[in-house]
Amino acid sequence: PLIGIAALAVWATVNGALVWAGAASWPVVSLALGFAGVGAIIAASTLLAQSRALALVAATLSWLGAHSIVVYLAFFLPMAVTRIVLLKTGIVPDLGTVALLVTAAAVIGPLLFHFIITRLGILGFLFARPGWARIPPAPREPKLVPAE
Repeated sequence: PLIGIAALAVWATVNGALVWAGAASWPVVSLALGFAGVGAIIAASTLLAQSRALALVAATLSWLGAHSIVVYLAFFLPMAVTRIVLLKTGIVPDLGTVALLVTAAAVIGPLLFHFIITRLGILGFLFARPGWARIPPAPREPKLVPAE
């Protein structure tokens, strides 16, 4: 873990310095920073998964990953409604905050919808895989075939 934390600190320092200097937009540097960023995400995820202090965060992200199809299938309606309401009313003037709120609504909305559907037992077909699209489970015991 100490090596991972040190590597993340070095990555953050180098990445921040290159962005601040304006070199992050250069073609080769941009690509290298992209690869380094992917490595930082993997390192941070690994540290997060091993950390007891952040076990709840890791469990939440794991649960969200297991239910990502719910978000994928139903994100558009909460996203569109939230975007339209925020932009038409002008309640939040900062576009960065609007983007954050719209993204949060696009993730939380489908999860609430899924929670309501599973608790009430209605419209369950919306998030259930049809029978024809299921892969049958592999047999547990091998079948003996007589020799010819």
